[in-house]
Parts: sequence; C-alpha cells; structure tokens
Amino acid sequence: MRGFFSGTKFKIILCVLLSLILGIFVAAVSSDGTSPVTSFAGRIFAPLDSLSQTAAKKLSRFGVRFKSSSEYMEEISSLQNELESCRSELTDYYDTLHRLKSYEAFLEIKSDNPDFTFEPAAVILRDSGDIYGSFTIDKGKNDGIEVNDPVIYGKYLIGCVKEVLPTTAVVRTLSDPKVSVSAYEIRTREDCYTESDTALAKAGLIRISGLSRSTPIVPGGIVCTSGTGGIFPKDLIIGTVAEIFNDETAVSSYASVTPGVKSGDITDVFVITYFNGQSGAK
Repeated sequence: MRGFFSGTKFKIILCVLLSLILGIFVAAVSSDGTSPVTSFAGRIFAPLDSLSQTAAKKLSRFGVRFKSSSEYMEEISSLQNELESCRSELTDYYDTLHRLKSYEAFLEIKSDNPDFTFEPAAVILRDSGDIYGSFTIDKGKNDGIEVNDPVIYGKYLIGCVKEVLPTTAVVRTLSDPKVSVSAYEIRTREDCYTESDTALAKAGLIRISGLSRSTPIVPGGIVCTSGTGGIFPKDLIIGTVAEIFNDETAVSSYASVTPGVKSGDITDVFVITYFNGQSGAK
C-alpha cells in the first residue's frame, strides 16, 4: 500500500484532481463566468479582433466612394468635350489676333493712300502642285475684283489676281515668272524690275534686274514698287536685297531679293480694286 502512494500513478492522479479543483475555483470567482482558457484566449485574440473591425469600417467607407466604370467614362467624356471647347476657343483667339494685326497694317497703308479701294479676302485654297505658291481667295467678280488687281498683306506686295470667278479668284505671287513689277531701291533710288524662275522660287527668292554695272545697292536694301506701268501702285514693299551679282557678259547687274512676306504663311489678304493711276481704271 505504501508503494502505491509513493508511485508514479498516484502522483498523476493527484495532479489531475488538483487541476480540476483549481479550475472549479477560478470559474467560481470569475466575474463573467468564463473559463480561464476562454479568458486567456480572449486576451490573446483581442487585438486581432480590433484590427479586423477597423479594416471592416475602412472597407465600408471605400465602398461608398467607389464609382462604376461607366461613371468614370462619363467623366472622361465630359473632360474631353471641355478640352475640345478650349482648343476651339484658343484657335478662334489666335485667328482673331492674326486678323487684327492684318487690319492694323491695312489701316496704316489706307491712311497713307486715301485713294486706294480695298476688298478684304481670306485664303481658302493653295495649289500644292504649283511651286510658285499661287492660291485662291474667297472673293471674286461679284466683289469688284478683276484680273491684275494687286494683292497685298499690310504694306507688302504679294502678287496680283490672275483669274476671276463670280465668288473666288486665283492669285499669282511674286515668285511666278509671269509677274514682273517695276521697282526701285529706296536708299539709292535706282530703278529695276522683278523677275523669277523655278530655281529662285524653290529658294524662296526673286530677282531684281536692270541695275547699273556699278550699282551702289548693297545687301539689306529695301525694294519697293515704283508705280510705273499702272498695274501696281507706288511704294508697296517688295522685299529686301539678299545678294548682288555682277554679270561679266552684260553691262548690268542684278540682285536676289527675299520677299517681305512668305505667301505660304498668310491666311488673309487685301485686294486693291482701285488706286489713282491704275491702268484701265474701273
């Protein structure tokens, strides 16, 4: 018998009984009636429970803010429409600004030449196959425009009308070999006339010929219309002298000239339908 109380089996049974008694005691004094194991587990997992509740609240708020793809597409479409509207307004602004500059130059030449009669016109078509840069304007016979009427941009001569229809007209530029203008250089007052050819047109130049062999004209000189012949009025600017050439086989010199305005850059012009001294005045 003594051997039983001192044996291993007795010790195990005693430990189990003591554990049961301790569990019953703790459960009895616990305020919420939960077992120690449950209470211990609750303390371990409490932070995880709090974290999960916080995450659930955030996901709930996210769900309120979430938008469907169709709503985003509507917003994108609205923004694109606003962008197109802004682009259109900006285009109109620059177009108006360009026209104002053109009219400012027109008013200046009009005040210097009260006898001039003008017809404003817009460039509506360019002949891409014409290396001389001819173009079509939106005014014609119905607006009093006739063949050979001078076409200007501000104080600068662009060319002349070569063909007229009731509501449109085709303009030849100074680069066209068929256009020749009586001219002079303003510093030296030396007379000359304009010419052109394919090579000059491709280089964006025209030529003034008939200069004296020892011409005092130098690069940078300004060439204007002389008014001789009655096709073009006097003192319209043709361009600026680029280079002087002496022809060893002739008694005269010539010079290349850069036109004052590139015809390919303009969108608006004025046609001079009348001026004092015009050949075949209307």
